[in-house]
Amino acid sequence: MNHRWRYFSIAAALMLVLAACTGTQSSTSASASASGSAGTPQEGGTLVFAGARLSDSLDPALTSDGESFRILRQVYETLVDLAPGSTNELIGGLAETWEGEPDGTVYTFHIRPNVKFQDGTDLNAAAVVANFDRMANMSEEFQASAYYYGQVIGFGDDSIIESVEATDDMTVVFTLKRPNPTFLYGLVLPCFGIVSPAILESTNASDFENTTLTTDAVPGGTGPFILESYTPDDNATLVRNENYWGEKAHLDRLIIQPIADPAARLQALQGGSIQGFDLVNPSDYEAVTDGGFQLVERLSFNSLYLGLNPSARDNAEAAGRNYDPPYEGDSPLKDVAVRRAVELAIDKEALIPAFYGGRGSVATTFMPETSQWADEIAGAVTPNTFDPDAARQLLADAGFSESNPAVIHFWYPTEVTRPYMPDPAGLHQAITQMLEDAGFVVESHSDIWDDPGYLFDAQNGYYDLHFLGWTGDWDDPGNFYGIHFAYDGDTPALQFGCAVDGLKDALDAADGEAEPAARGAAWGEVAKLVHDNVCFVTLVHGDTALAFAPNVHGYEANPTGSEVFTTVSMDPE
Repeated sequence: MNHRWRYFSIAAALMLVLAACTGTQSSTSASASASGSAGTPQEGGTLVFAGARLSDSLDPALTSDGESFRILRQVYETLVDLAPGSTNELIGGLAETWEGEPDGTVYTFHIRPNVKFQDGTDLNAAAVVANFDRMANMSEEFQASAYYYGQVIGFGDDSIIESVEATDDMTVVFTLKRPNPTFLYGLVLPCFGIVSPAILESTNASDFENTTLTTDAVPGGTGPFILESYTPDDNATLVRNENYWGEKAHLDRLIIQPIADPAARLQALQGGSIQGFDLVNPSDYEAVTDGGFQLVERLSFNSLYLGLNPSARDNAEAAGRNYDPPYEGDSPLKDVAVRRAVELAIDKEALIPAFYGGRGSVATTFMPETSQWADEIAGAVTPNTFDPDAARQLLADAGFSESNPAVIHFWYPTEVTRPYMPDPAGLHQAITQMLEDAGFVVESHSDIWDDPGYLFDAQNGYYDLHFLGWTGDWDDPGNFYGIHFAYDGDTPALQFGCAVDGLKDALDAADGEAEPAARGAAWGEVAKLVHDNVCFVTLVHGDTALAFAPNVHGYEANPTGSEVFTTVSMDPE
């Protein structure tokens, strides 16, 4: 396999900028394509765009979901970035150039000159150091929400960073404790966006009780848009940064509204109250194009999964969680045969026409088919295919029967749609029926998608079964299996409680392997352990798309969802 997983020198990065868009998305249009050009872009205008939700927090370090990232990546920028349309090509961001090798421990970043924060202060090396010092020294209360920092870099003794130093006004040197081949890729995440130190101070950003950075619209970033106002559950209003260091946005104003239901988003576009929205229900693709609107499709780079946690009841009890219906008795999921029965009971193929408009694909592993690593990981895993008779037999062999059923508590989120999860309630109902047909007794629960809320409880391991999924941030197995199953010291990831012999050593070995062929084999071993022990059940890789009015142009879709609105323009009404 011809791997493109590697780091790029600045010369290579500049070449990638010149050839950035390489056909990684397709679009269907009734007029000029939103993912292309309609001649000279028009300047000005207001685009009203709908997502499923707004941001969980306005502090970039405390965000981990795509809806939050959509807003904050317009405002805050990172040291390095992905080339437009790419999942694995690194280009300069606030670091104009850098040096460092995946098998080394020293990375030197040369900060882009003449960049100002939106509050008028200068970007320099000291500002970068202040941001990483702040994240590294977060209190435990903050750490609970700083998911990505914990997973990518780690807190305290688990941190991969030895030091972050400004060696002159415009140079920052990161020294790692050990080689980490995906360190640079981790820095593309919006949670590593650099905030003005003056704003960090004025908003008490390091004081958990008194911080206002989480809630207030502030001129804290260097990005192409400034967050002018933010009203929870109503809208985020962003205006063009007239002093932006790079190519300025064409739009005067970008308003992002939350509309939880995909059908309601389509109706808003048809009614003219919005000019674009994300996460088109696959069953509505034809309605979009037949109605004269533009459909911009992203290549699938995601997976829906069913999380299984044999320790959930113990975790929930220790945390004082009291659910209705209540958890009672030991979890049957402590028996790997029961977890295997869960997977055998689910007809993944049947989910695709019912919920994905026939446009998704069965997820036998975590890696989407568009990943360059998909074949290698799939080759290491023996999938459990749909076999309800075998599931019933496994339950019987484990001592469960009609008079002594395997009772499992199954959670799904409300007030949200995700790229991999277009209809959480419908998917829950369908899979519940499959599980019950195989002999399980299913107790159903739901909670609002939020942090704290469904997302917090799922990630902290309080649910027997739960839906979650993943849209990759970059193309590497570490961003899928590593992010989810990484140990905290000697403790397995709380979300799954996957205490499998040899898994920690396998993760450590894979994480540090820089040579591509050996890296693929090492992550294949991780995947084998995870799937053989049914730590989760991967279900579907879902296609995703956006819809736009005919007068919107220039939206550049990325499989990772790492998209900015800088290139978007609108024809006058």
